[in-house]
Amino acid sequence: MDMIHLENPLILSNKSLYNGSHVPVSRTQEKMVIANPRTFRCPNCNEMINDSMTQCRYCSVPVDPAVAQLIGERQEKANQSYSDASFLRTATVAMYVFMVLSFIPFVPLVGWGFLATFIVVLVLLIRWQVKFGSLVTNDADYLKARRSWRLSLVLWIVAIPLGFIVRPLIYFLFAVATR
Repeated sequence: MDMIHLENPLILSNKSLYNGSHVPVSRTQEKMVIANPRTFRCPNCNEMINDSMTQCRYCSVPVDPAVAQLIGERQEKANQSYSDASFLRTATVAMYVFMVLSFIPFVPLVGWGFLATFIVVLVLLIRWQVKFGSLVTNDADYLKARRSWRLSLVLWIVAIPLGFIVRPLIYFLFAVATR
């Protein structure tokens, strides 16, 4: 496949470069490159722009391609952290639904659902912290994601005594009362 090197690393054409790296001359790959630019906020006007721009289309401030790519990657990671935190929050709610349903003594399989979601939430908490815990950004969505992660952590910790002490104690008391 032909490779082309152009002077300006931000010129995009059917035989182009994307942020300084060689891109094979292929329509499919060209569409992938153009279709997936990373977005970030302009440092001057705070409007969303993509990392393939040489200047902001709102305030005309010049944009350094290397800095734009770095900030775009950070913004993409912040967006992913928000998405993962949203999934974590949903899993935490599901864990509590299973736990509440498991207090009904005639539905024994729901207790296994609680246990499974308890483990899933633990794995998601650890995964989120490893992937996004050290991210340094003041993005509002990232800050919301961080709050969601903390809330899920607190709810997971509260679920330990509720699910593994209170629930078995209620089962035991119910078994003693029905004898």
